[in-house]
Amino acid sequence: MSDNEMLGDGSSSSPIEPEDSLLEAFWTRAKNVAKINPLEVIVGLDSLSALRPAAYSLGDSPEDADRLCQLVVEDAKRATSSWVASYQAEDAPLPQVGELAIICDGSGAPHALTRTAEVRRISFHEAGPEIAEAEGEGPFETWKAEHRAFFKRECQELGIDFNENGEIIVEFFEVLYKH
Repeated sequence: MSDNEMLGDGSSSSPIEPEDSLLEAFWTRAKNVAKINPLEVIVGLDSLSALRPAAYSLGDSPEDADRLCQLVVEDAKRATSSWVASYQAEDAPLPQVGELAIICDGSGAPHALTRTAEVRRISFHEAGPEIAEAEGEGPFETWKAEHRAFFKRECQELGIDFNENGEIIVEFFEVLYKH
């Protein structure tokens, strides 16, 4: 859940927060194209289309956010994993089936509207090749090493312990709209 990455020169960089005006324009277009509420004109807003969903970038640097966002847009990435203890440390709710999200690139530009289709809570050491494949980020060994490093950085930032037996949330999603 953390957005910071220490770069080789000791500086810190994170994806840029999206602008509200860009998000509103994207959300308006996305909910119409994805037919989130096609009867809105007749029956009014429903709870799903009334509020703009959360918007965020994947990864912990602008470069990672660009790469991962592109994988989502290309339909190569259909899942993402998060460290459960990070949600707890930040007092944030765990993802739920049916939730919508706007995925942004490293500059904060929105590119995809997703809906969570499945949520799995498993220990990190139990994560297998099917998760790496759904995440679209390369072979299982590469996925495991990159996520181990990411989760360790995240835990360090939050002042919590990393443990191979710690739990992750694997969130499988479908792309409803992209550009």
